[in-house]
Amino acid sequence: MNSKFIFILSSLFFTIILSIFVLIYVPFLSGFFIYDFFQLVLIILLIVISVWTLQTILTVTLLWYNKKAPRFMKKSTKKFLVLLFPLLEWTGDLWRMNKDYIRQAYMDLNNELVLREKYKFEPKDILVMSPHCLQNSSCQYKVTNDINNCRKCGKCNVDNLLQLQEKYGINLRIVSGGTLARMAIKEVRPKAIVAVACERDLVSGLNDIRHIPVVAVINQRPNGPCIDTSVDIDEVERAIQSLL
Repeated sequence: MNSKFIFILSSLFFTIILSIFVLIYVPFLSGFFIYDFFQLVLIILLIVISVWTLQTILTVTLLWYNKKAPRFMKKSTKKFLVLLFPLLEWTGDLWRMNKDYIRQAYMDLNNELVLREKYKFEPKDILVMSPHCLQNSSCQYKVTNDINNCRKCGKCNVDNLLQLQEKYGINLRIVSGGTLARMAIKEVRPKAIVAVACERDLVSGLNDIRHIPVVAVINQRPNGPCIDTSVDIDEVERAIQSLL
């Protein structure tokens, strides 16, 4: 897991260093020694980002080897993920990396940062959210408005999620998009979230929800995106247990 992210971060770091080299030495070799204000600001910004990236690489390496990372480094890494993730995707495009590869590495690192905190929440303070595509597409009993419409036929994982709700007493919502997800969060006011979705939606959700811990669980798409998806119920249960 962290080896993926170290590779991506290292690619970003060396790309930034190369950019700084070009900005400084190309004008120098060309005989132009006067830097305008914008160029100086850009160089300073790139230096700051490179140092921040290097610190994030160190944090990820410590986590990889099960070493204790200082709290300020973990907080800094979380901010890095939120603010500079577009740069990581840009770096991935530059080096022709698969976007889902980068997003999966992001999910894995986010989960490790969250679970290292060893939270102890009450069941009523935990919200499990899943996309509506988890429900069997041929089912006539839609559960987005009311989860209790589920007939527990076992044809999809909604039944399994309901069993987890009954077992642990957590909150459960099946949502059809970001707007309903935000409404569910506003209604429940959870202190922690277990979010099930595809890589793209999870990245978007993590960037939107910054004030509470979120454990991300990537769904499985045997029939393609957004239809009859599934999820590893054991992984969802482990995520719930880790927050209790």
